[in-house]
Amino acid sequence: MTFPLVCFCTEIPRPIVALFKVLHAAALAFVLILCFLGLYEFPYTADDHALLIHGRRRQPLGDGLRPETVKQRLPPVEFRHLAERRTPLSCMVCLERLEATDEVRRLGNCTHAFHTGCIDRWIDMGEVTCPLCRSHLLPRQRKSVLVRERFG
Repeated sequence: MTFPLVCFCTEIPRPIVALFKVLHAAALAFVLILCFLGLYEFPYTADDHALLIHGRRRQPLGDGLRPETVKQRLPPVEFRHLAERRTPLSCMVCLERLEATDEVRRLGNCTHAFHTGCIDRWIDMGEVTCPLCRSHLLPRQRKSVLVRERFG
């Protein structure tokens, strides 16, 4: 017993195809302009790709920053100041609920928040990525800023 196979092909009118091509080119140009101006960053980098493929990063962890420097750039705040934002209500390191009076550090790129003690232990181990989503703890800086910070 066989089943009849029916296929209907309809041709898309040329003006509509041309319109889609123009819209695609305009969207691509818009994203490239935003990238050039520094207003948009591609969601995946070569480091992310290497992490997915090989299970490790291409460049060594640490970025040359001391744990004290990372902690200074991520000042502790009371959780109540972050509660109105879309921040998880529990610390994903210790799995305890974040109370309004808890002192937390909100990370620079992903804006995840953790108890100060929990993320401090993570940073002291030399980690420079979020324990939850693996984005960098701090926004990336220009090389001139990093050189000035390292060498004064």
